[in-house]
Amino acid sequence: MLLGGNHRDYSFMQKLPKSHILQDSEDISRTLKNKSTSLKHLSFYKNTNVLEVSRLGLAVPKKNAKRSVDRNRIKRLIREAFRQAPKESHLASVDLVVKLHAPIGKKTRKRLRESERCLIRQQLRDHFQIKV
Repeated sequence: MLLGGNHRDYSFMQKLPKSHILQDSEDISRTLKNKSTSLKHLSFYKNTNVLEVSRLGLAVPKKNAKRSVDRNRIKRLIREAFRQAPKESHLASVDLVVKLHAPIGKKTRKRLRESERCLIRQQLRDHFQIKV
């Protein structure tokens, strides 16, 4: 227990299981060789796998999101959308790599603006077919 009243409750956040994370470099490169579905900021690469679970890989380069705070926020948004995606959706037994391909924060000194964050969130909802 923390003293001084600085305790924060993070129990509402759920972690993505390790079995759902795409870590093998061969699997990632095999997935990236497939044709992508591109939106304004994000590209989605899919490859079928023989496992019973879907796995997620992330590519958020420093070239497109300069601040680590923004890169981490974008990765959290992607992970949460993947976790909330319906299990019976088009993501059954799929390796998926989501890549940020367009720079963010051109007008705000490389900072992620609220409008860009909302746009990325909407793109993820549409792609993962999440009902609000």
